[in-house]
Amino acid sequence: MEERKSNTLLMDKLMELNEVEIKKSKVLAAIFQKTMDEIQTKKIQSLDANFEEQAKFYDQALEDYEETYQEMKGKYEEQLSQILEQYQTLFMNIYLELQEAECNQKIAITNWKKSCDIKQEILDKANLKMIEEYTRKIEACLQKKRNYDVIIEECENELEKCAIQMEKKVNSLFQDKSSQVFLTEIGLFGKIMNKIKNFFTGESKFKAYVIEPMKVELEMLETKLPDVEESMEREIVLFVAKIKQAKAETNQVFEQMI
Repeated sequence: MEERKSNTLLMDKLMELNEVEIKKSKVLAAIFQKTMDEIQTKKIQSLDANFEEQAKFYDQALEDYEETYQEMKGKYEEQLSQILEQYQTLFMNIYLELQEAECNQKIAITNWKKSCDIKQEILDKANLKMIEEYTRKIEACLQKKRNYDVIIEECENELEKCAIQMEKKVNSLFQDKSSQVFLTEIGLFGKIMNKIKNFFTGESKFKAYVIEPMKVELEMLETKLPDVEESMEREIVLFVAKIKQAKAETNQVFEQMI
């Protein structure tokens, strides 16, 4: 009766632990997804705003450049998505390692409880060899649980850092276009002079100072992306290898202790 009650309590605790882990994972996943969506939206909005403001400054009709702009914008979105997808892959790899670690931790807790129960049962039988065996198992299970605490914390920290790193990397590669727009307030005379200048040179300046720099930037990004993707793939492989090594060492310690 006592054993059944004890096992029921253990199952309740494990279910509570599982619910906490699920909630925590959902929060981390929601933060990451929200950050990714906000980055994408902000970058595209800043690109649109910059192009519209520059067209206005040079007195150019947006519809005259619609095809050109949509082509450049499509390329920009494609390049942006490539980077975001790499971080999404990194996040998922960390998340999967976290889930496996949490599962193994719960197994260690269950085995610890079973070993405690068996040791309690054999105490009165004075079987010293079996008592020592289950004492070792209890300590080994506790150590395994503690080791998985460390692994789980490492995975959670990496998940939290993933969104921050993603934002920094995207900002370094895709600078906010709106911040580069420089339109000053000018008086009536200045506006008239600007109109006259734009009548003669607005189109050529818009192409030279807006269209061409955007094309050059897209070309430069195109050359950078393979190195960035390779670096990200290497980071994913190294992290997974690091966690798998920690798990292997945890199992090795467990086997040595029992």
